[in-house]
Amino acid sequence: MLSELLCSNGGIIRVPEGAEYTLKDTIAVITYAATSTANSPEAAVSELKRKMPNAAIPSADTVFNYIYKNEIEEILSFFRRVNSEILALTGIPNEPVDVAVDFHDIEYYGDKNDKGIRGIKPKNGTSWGHSFFTIDMLWKELKQTLDIVNITGLNKDYAILLEGVVNRLRAMGIKIGTAFLDREFFNLLSIMTLFSLGVDFIMAARINKRIKRMLEEHKRKNGVTPAIFKYRFVDKRSPEFYLVAIPNPDYDPKDDKKKAEFHLFATSINFGSVEEFVKRVPDEYRRRWNIETGYRVKNNFKIRTCSKKGVARVLFFVVQSILHNFLNVQKSILSITAYELKSLIAEDIQKYLHDGKFLNMVPFREFYAKMTSYNERRVMELRCQLAAS
Repeated sequence: MLSELLCSNGGIIRVPEGAEYTLKDTIAVITYAATSTANSPEAAVSELKRKMPNAAIPSADTVFNYIYKNEIEEILSFFRRVNSEILALTGIPNEPVDVAVDFHDIEYYGDKNDKGIRGIKPKNGTSWGHSFFTIDMLWKELKQTLDIVNITGLNKDYAILLEGVVNRLRAMGIKIGTAFLDREFFNLLSIMTLFSLGVDFIMAARINKRIKRMLEEHKRKNGVTPAIFKYRFVDKRSPEFYLVAIPNPDYDPKDDKKKAEFHLFATSINFGSVEEFVKRVPDEYRRRWNIETGYRVKNNFKIRTCSKKGVARVLFFVVQSILHNFLNVQKSILSITAYELKSLIAEDIQKYLHDGKFLNMVPFREFYAKMTSYNERRVMELRCQLAAS
């Protein structure tokens, strides 16, 4: 099923005309790297050749040479087409759905001047890497990465990024409820763009000197209690929005780590009353934190590489995201974990390379339809049994 998905619509990548190996051969190596303990193309090829010395397996160099002949935007366009097909199966929600918007960084240990490398939050000994702008749908139990934008030092324009993904989602027929964002979006351009697009938002906010004075004034009058302020940036173009300050229970003025005294949120939503506002904002924003679990799931499918080429790193992140979506769609109709899915895919790849065919040849669309129908029959039978008892 996964191979069929990755090879549909012309394929996630295109192999050169007259190439020795097929697209399926190339995809087999890449997906094996994502789903086995051999989490790089080099290790995947080595392990597959050890297990199947007589199988026709492309070398890692061949796989990378094929990858390098592709364009980043074509890979991202493929990802969006696949998502449209998956949404056609699962059904586009009729009601507005919440989305989580974030930057996803992948560390880089080469030359910071290499193409596509930009500054990221310091992590694992480096503050340089590749960065991806992602938007995830939070709808009932189904969490899916709907769009990815490759970020370079030249195109981190908050207005263009937000406007682009929101318009693409709306073109897919998705109605956006509330957007949950990290504090990196607490800036004039992001908030102006969200207002102009008519998208409600809740985001973590940064405490600047002006906000700090407001909080100090509040503390003098009311003590360390929840506070709500109407706020706008100094720039005259700034729309007015709400700041919600929640006392941090872990705050310790003697702690060297100096955790903030208040959790600070910015939102466009008027919840109607101070009590409701203070009670709901942290709980609502916690839904955005749930997406971090999704990032950990993506990392289950992480492909490691030393390649300096941006197209390879974008491809591997897109494969991670497709596997993440593929897993979540299956979890909506099956009881399955990331590790179980990885094991099944790795087994299927070995079967293909050994026998020239996959074990699971049922198209994904057909499989989803059959499992959905089966689950509906089970529910109906259970209801009949309960009614008869």
